[in-house]
Amino acid sequence: MSAVTVTRARGVLRALLDRPELRNAITPVLLRNLHAALDAAEADPHCRVLVLSARGEDFCAGTDLSHGVPAEVPEPDADGLPYWKLLDRLTRTPVVTVALVDGRATAGGVGLAAACDLVIAGPRARFRLTEALVGLVPAMALPFVARRTGEQRAFTATLLAEDLDPARSVAAGLADTAADDAEQALRHVLVQLSRVDRATTGALKEYRARLFPRDERLGRDAGRAFLDRLTDPTVHRLIGERAA
Repeated sequence: MSAVTVTRARGVLRALLDRPELRNAITPVLLRNLHAALDAAEADPHCRVLVLSARGEDFCAGTDLSHGVPAEVPEPDADGLPYWKLLDRLTRTPVVTVALVDGRATAGGVGLAAACDLVIAGPRARFRLTEALVGLVPAMALPFVARRTGEQRAFTATLLAEDLDPARSVAAGLADTAADDAEQALRHVLVQLSRVDRATTGALKEYRARLFPRDERLGRDAGRAFLDRLTDPTVHRLIGERAA
């Protein structure tokens, strides 16, 4: 069963996270589906915008730990884990990436939104990095959150597991705009984006990546930092208690 429903309309590909019963949690299937949506957007020369949105009360609940720590934990390759690779692609693709968040973005779900070029917060949006509550470090999400908020603001939000509503998320830099009608705000953004062609967007994003480069080893190191905590016995206990 697909975790993402893809629709197209006039230069826009929309990827709807569509497993509300799982709180749209990050699973291998979800990651494959989102990578496939990016592939489709990039392969279509007429596609200028990729919109990520979600069905249900959660935009994305982060890594699926509902059954505790997975029995098999993958080792990151030179480019990192699949989640990191997705966030990195969202920042580098020549297509404009827009996150429409009108529900809870939790843990890795915050990173998924933060990696997008633009973030629209609807009235139900909440942003919360909860990893520290179960002994984890949001090693892969944090660089993308800090890119938006600044280093100290991202650290504080992580350490205190702050629950940011739409207005506070805009003030922190996690969202670009907050709106009572998220779909109307999205339509307004899409009209504005229609004035900029894809080649220009790609050139702008490429230059931004050169202007503010990431260490090429960061993806691998972030994956290892996350997995080091995930294999800690105390973390196992805390996650097990929360799952129960």
